[in-house]
Amino acid sequence: MCCKEDAQPPEQVQAAFDDAVKAREDKQRLINEAQTYANDILPKARGKAARVLEESKAYKSQIVSKSEGESARFSQLLTEYEKAPKVTKERLYRETMEAVLANTSKVVVDSGANSLLYLPLDKLIEKSKINTQEIIPEKQANQPNQGNNVRNVFRNREVR
Repeated sequence: MCCKEDAQPPEQVQAAFDDAVKAREDKQRLINEAQTYANDILPKARGKAARVLEESKAYKSQIVSKSEGESARFSQLLTEYEKAPKVTKERLYRETMEAVLANTSKVVVDSGANSLLYLPLDKLIEKSKINTQEIIPEKQANQPNQGNNVRNVFRNREVR
C-alpha cells in the first residue's frame, strides 16, 4: 500500500507557486463577482427596456388618437364650412381670438367705428393694489394702540 504525502514545492519557487494559487483564486473571485453583477443588472435592464417599450406604445396610441380626433373635427368643420362659409369663418375667428385673449389681462374693444380701444387693465389693477397698500397702513396708524391682544384684533371691525 502506498501513501500520498503533501507535495511542497521547493523553497526557491514557493513564492511563484503562491502567486499562481492566488491568481487562480482571484480569477474565480472575479468571475463570481461578474456573474453577480450580470445577475443584478440584466433583469433591471430588461425591466427598463420593457417599460420604455410600453411608454412608447402608450405615446403612439395617444398621438394616433389625438390625430384621429383632430381629423374628425376638421371633417365636421369642413361640412359646416361648405354649408355656410362666412358664418364658419366668423365663428372660427371669434373662437381663436377668445382662446388667444383668455390668457391676457388686456382688453380690446371694437367701438363699432372700425377702430379699436385699448384698455391697460394690468396697469389699472397694479395701481389699485398700490393704492390699497397705502391706505391700509394709514388706517392702522390712526387706530389707538390696543396692545397685542389677539381678541381685540378680531373684535375690531375696521381691520376686516
